[in-house]
Amino acid sequence: MKTPIDVVITWVDPSDEEWQKERAKYRNLKEEANGEVRYRDWGFLKYWFRGLEKNAPWVNRVFFVTCGHYPDWLNTENGKLQIVRHKDYIPEEYLPTFNSNVIELFFHKIPGLSEQFVYFNDDMFLLGPMEETEFFADGKPADTLAWNAVSAKAENSMIEHIVLNDMEILEKHFDKKTVQKQQRAKLLSPKNGAGMVKTTMLWSWKHFTGIENPHVAQPYLKSVLETVWEKEGPALRETAQNRFRTAGDLSLWLARYWNLVSGNYVLKSRKGNLYYVISDDNRSLTENVLAGKVKTACLNDSDGVKDFEKAKKELTDMFEKLYPEKSGFEK
Repeated sequence: MKTPIDVVITWVDPSDEEWQKERAKYRNLKEEANGEVRYRDWGFLKYWFRGLEKNAPWVNRVFFVTCGHYPDWLNTENGKLQIVRHKDYIPEEYLPTFNSNVIELFFHKIPGLSEQFVYFNDDMFLLGPMEETEFFADGKPADTLAWNAVSAKAENSMIEHIVLNDMEILEKHFDKKTVQKQQRAKLLSPKNGAGMVKTTMLWSWKHFTGIENPHVAQPYLKSVLETVWEKEGPALRETAQNRFRTAGDLSLWLARYWNLVSGNYVLKSRKGNLYYVISDDNRSLTENVLAGKVKTACLNDSDGVKDFEKAKKELTDMFEKLYPEKSGFEK
């Protein structure tokens, strides 16, 4: 009997006045990673559900994670849908939280979640048919391992700090040279694309300098996240105390890294997966998506969008052409 594959998606309604009030009590305006762009709602969630239903009918259940709110149009009677509130799985002492790292690091405590699950941010979309083997094969995540280097950015270095924190934990439990010896064929495989070049250039470094992070839907094993908690509970609890993201946080990526350096994955190509920063002119994106050249995409918001309504209409028109019919997740 095959192990079911669940999906976890996190979502926030920035227009919820109660959420706004609660957030305002704790908000630190100096934290650049907690700005308005991170919460701006483009109204694309229904297309996320349409894409999932059409392109991945094999999904067992969808765990919709929020602080408690959900869209009025959402069909909560859908048999595949499970609404999960933060208080349903995050220990009370860490609530309320507005820190995505905290929300994600406790996923293993979601009641009923399968061992195999795929995690989506709400800006990550399925844009074409996806087989189960795109995410899991033989009980292992389908993934790529390629070295990267943490880089400094003058005004926005929080993510780099978090990755470095994850690397520090990884270094305590694994040896990079040993990983390279055991996984030479995977690390230097053409399937890694440009990542293979970075890996080759960083081969001689003794310590972990970073691991490539594809900004698309990511497969995880619940048991690996549990293992990370068993080994590094005190460090993870320090992150859990931070109501907003900080440069001192650890992240869910640590569970992915742990699984990768353990060799517990099936190598896959990232061809057809796209990380795209939304701008005021998105014609190249819409043309490629409608031509079927993109299977999955992360459509990342940015401060570079000056005409929000124009960009929103452009992308909404694209989604309407791609998914004109309602899904079973809509009333």
